Amino acid sequence: MTPHFSSNLQPADPKLTRLATVTHLHAATKQSRHQGERMTTQQAIRRVHSTGWDEMLAEFEDYQVASNLSEKTIANRQECLRQLAAKTGEDPWTVTRQDLLRHLGRRHHRTGLHLAQGTMQAERSYFQSFFGWMLDEGHRGDNPAARLPKVKMARRKPRPFRMDQVEAMLDSGAYRRTRDIITICALTGLRIGEVVRIRGEDVDLVGMVIRSRRKGGLEHRLPIKAGLFELVKRYPNSGWWFPSPYPNKQFPDGGGHILMASASDAISKAIRRAGITDESLTGHSLRHYLATTMLRNGVNIRVVQEMLGHASLATTQLYTDVDEEDMREGVNVVPDIPIRARSGRRGRIAA
Repeated sequence: MTPHFSSNLQPADPKLTRLATVTHLHAATKQSRHQGERMTTQQAIRRVHSTGWDEMLAEFEDYQVASNLSEKTIANRQECLRQLAAKTGEDPWTVTRQDLLRHLGRRHHRTGLHLAQGTMQAERSYFQSFFGWMLDEGHRGDNPAARLPKVKMARRKPRPFRMDQVEAMLDSGAYRRTRDIITICALTGLRIGEVVRIRGEDVDLVGMVIRSRRKGGLEHRLPIKAGLFELVKRYPNSGWWFPSPYPNKQFPDGGGHILMASASDAISKAIRRAGITDESLTGHSLRHYLATTMLRNGVNIRVVQEMLGHASLATTQLYTDVDEEDMREGVNVVPDIPIRARSGRRGRIAA
């Protein structure tokens, strides 16, 4: 609800009304500070506004749903913006560019290290989307995220498992469900979050095709490799393949599938039990394994792009980068040079 002002000239345009409200809010906040902080910023906000983050985020969610964004994207943005609200103590109308800069530059609460580049890049885009929307809707007269600096990103490199590492994970003592998820990820390129959502209705055993919902809610059809047939036959023709025996945050009343985090944790344990110590290797590296294996065996990069569901070929091209194994094979073609024990001078041994 837009508050009423004592002025006899109320703007007729709703956008102008909201902008006048923001101006009045800043004035109330400044006045409270000049009065010896007798009224805090939050008290000034409550005096002028009867709504705050909850209403703005609800409106923003409606806008995102209408834009056909995925539930995961919407949830990630909500979580990020609520964290911003908690950290700054500001409301959507009073957040400044400096608040956003400080928030992006904060240290992780557990590790004490700066945020990962990918996290900073994602949060920057969330802020730009939200505050850009507020400006367009007339909720604010400015966009504090418009001039946020670009996050410098290190060049991404593929981090695939080797075949012997995948086999070591499968032989590590993991439960059958975990082994099956590892195998499906490695032979289809599906993400862990996509595998746990498989239903029997998604699988066509006659056409040997599996359907999956990918980013943006797009349906993706993938061929089922012949080597997966025995595994697929074990699972039901309807309902979840990986049902959760307990309620969880996604399915509070029960009846849902296991969460991606649960499956990821199980795969991480299998990695450790297999004696794999490379910290860059995660469950997602199973997708990298499929992509790099296909490319090294001469599969057309467009085929790999479709298998992985990449919208941009540039993303798939990351998997064509030279890795350590390629460099090792390359240097092995150089003839060995015998190591000399002597300098060639009479009676003198080389230092």
